Amino acid sequence: MGTGALARPGDAKASLRTSVIPTLVIPPLRNLRFHDYLVRVIKRAIVFLFLSTLAAFAAPKAEKIGPFAEGSDKLKAALAPDGYRVFLPNTLACCDVWLAKSVDVKKKDAPGAYYPEFHESEFLGVITFPKGGGGDFRGQSIKPGSYTMRYELLPSDGNHMGVAPYPDFVLLIPIADDPDPAATLDFGQMVALSTKASGTAHPAAFEMMPPREGNEPSVFQTDDGWIVFQFAINSSDSKPIKIAFVVKGSAEQ
Repeated sequence: MGTGALARPGDAKASLRTSVIPTLVIPPLRNLRFHDYLVRVIKRAIVFLFLSTLAAFAAPKAEKIGPFAEGSDKLKAALAPDGYRVFLPNTLACCDVWLAKSVDVKKKDAPGAYYPEFHESEFLGVITFPKGGGGDFRGQSIKPGSYTMRYELLPSDGNHMGVAPYPDFVLLIPIADDPDPAATLDFGQMVALSTKASGTAHPAAFEMMPPREGNEPSVFQTDDGWIVFQFAINSSDSKPIKIAFVVKGSAEQ
């Protein structure tokens, strides 16, 4: 047998390389283009989903608007010249709020109250709900329109215990039924007038909460999903008072 017929060890390795390379190297090179394309598509999809989510869950905010132009002359004279439009996280307008120029403060003995400096029926301002209306802390529907906002302390009796985190509330009254911000109302009168805003046997009540640190006005969302409007209002002792109340959201009934 001639030497040319003998298989050398090096020849076997070379033959293995030539047979394996097309199988192990060339197909991955061919699939690499598809892999890069797939990665680009996935990245674009992730960015799109992120931007869509970001737009859907944008932070709530408040923007300054012009003066209140409804109601009696006494009512308009009692309000600050500018108001605020409160926007929800989905960018829809929730309500417009005009604050009282000033509130009369005097500490009172009110166990559990977060705002003990306010007297019963203290006039805090006006709120307007746009088309579609709003809803109070009980989940009651509030028709579109304008309402005065007055302070009320929840009675400390068995019927009201545990219904809200804090006993301080803003009760709404239709502006046509509350033309004089300087009027003083007792609890019975407050409830009777506020039921005209709710259209039920219960007053239109909005929960007040401790304000957060930061500049006013501002809007924030709680862990419960409530939208809270926070602002500072001038007082009779020349020291602004920070106030926060839930403009959208209700307690579990």
